[in-house]
Amino acid sequence: MMATPRHRKRLGWENAPMGPQQTPLTTDGDGGLVFSGPCPRCMGTFSRTYPAAIPGSTKGVGSSGGSAKPIRVLCECGVRHAGRPDVEKEVGCGAHWQVDRS
Repeated sequence: MMATPRHRKRLGWENAPMGPQQTPLTTDGDGGLVFSGPCPRCMGTFSRTYPAAIPGSTKGVGSSGGSAKPIRVLCECGVRHAGRPDVEKEVGCGAHWQVDRS
């Protein structure tokens, strides 16, 4: 059995694109999708729901904005990593990545 990596809370904030990740999404029962897992940079775990779109909308999961684009996930581990800009509203390490909707 593999050990769960520890959250790297002392890692400094950085606008860090992590590229595509293979984290599976689950459904929330209302047509939305849920990301739940660790950040690939700081290893902090969190869960984030991406709500379903309102019919005819261009925002939200399943919107009429064309093909199903990957979802952009931002680290929301809950830690104020050192060096985090005051203008950043998300509390995390600054990592962001893409997850396919499939």
